[in-house]
Amino acid sequence: MQKFVKAISWSLALLFSAYAGSAMAVDLFSAEAPLASASEADVQVAKREAMTSMIVRLTGQQASLKQTNIVAALADVDAYISHIFRQTDTDTDEVKLLLRFDQQLVRQLLNTAELPVWGAERLSTMTWLVIEQQGIQDIIADGGLDLGLQLLADAEQRSLPLLLPLMDLTDQLVIGPSDIWGNFTDTIVQASQRYQAKSLLWGRLFQNTEGFWQGQGSIQVQGEQLDWLFAAPNPEALVTLIIENLGAELSQRFALPSATDQEYLTTLHIKGIADLAAYAEVRSLLQQNPSVTAVTLQRLQGDQLVILVNYQGNQDNLLSSLERQGSMVLLDGQSETLYSSEQGSVAYFQWQ
Repeated sequence: MQKFVKAISWSLALLFSAYAGSAMAVDLFSAEAPLASASEADVQVAKREAMTSMIVRLTGQQASLKQTNIVAALADVDAYISHIFRQTDTDTDEVKLLLRFDQQLVRQLLNTAELPVWGAERLSTMTWLVIEQQGIQDIIADGGLDLGLQLLADAEQRSLPLLLPLMDLTDQLVIGPSDIWGNFTDTIVQASQRYQAKSLLWGRLFQNTEGFWQGQGSIQVQGEQLDWLFAAPNPEALVTLIIENLGAELSQRFALPSATDQEYLTTLHIKGIADLAAYAEVRSLLQQNPSVTAVTLQRLQGDQLVILVNYQGNQDNLLSSLERQGSMVLLDGQSETLYSSEQGSVAYFQWQ
């Protein structure tokens, strides 16, 4: 039975990857939702839920759902769907709708709504949270408290790569609950090094004298430390607020601003391309970038690939977003504007 379900999932994954460009990256324009029944009303509910998940994933923030254009689009969800599939788990009889949304229409929607778009490759965040219950402080670790599962689920909904500590002997020799509770930043940074995350989230959760759950801590990203403070009626609601804030802070830094109708052209010289398979990876990476509208191979000579990229928005945002994806290093910040407007600009990267 399980093999049958896996076979369906694998087939759909292959179909979706043909549009997504890379199976390793987040597919920004696909989503799924549980289907309560085959009634038209429940099908529409599932469609709207899937589109809601996609919008939050693209923008990085739940608040984007309140924008007038987005509210109207959710009421007309069928206009944005390009493919739809129904998947049934033969063991549990659980039914899901798997949907693929029209990339161009969704981009136009976000542009009209003046909402930023966050690319598919996202920085991982190492998370150190301590919760105090009945006078006992515990680190929310991988495979530990149920609250950790919710942390990961809330992060997954927004496609935020979140890491929880293993709290094995290696961690225990470096850090304990009191280090996080006391906001000992140096210890937290040292303990995080083994996880190789690009940003950090830490803080403490406790019940205050009024019965509310309170959380306070910091986010460290790109050398900047941002403090946060939230309160909620229960720990679960508090965790959701913390993850929502993390997504909002990261998207403000890494999401590309709304594109305009005007397109620009840049030529990328990428060294270290060994074969056509590497070119396929580059092409896939570029197609996942929300500001890129077209990718054209100009030549592959030796280990250097020259590729033309049509894009919308700001060139600096494009180049920095490509470098953040991890496989391309901008060589000494090299970029220049060519004399010919037809050629646009040129930038030099090293593939790794």
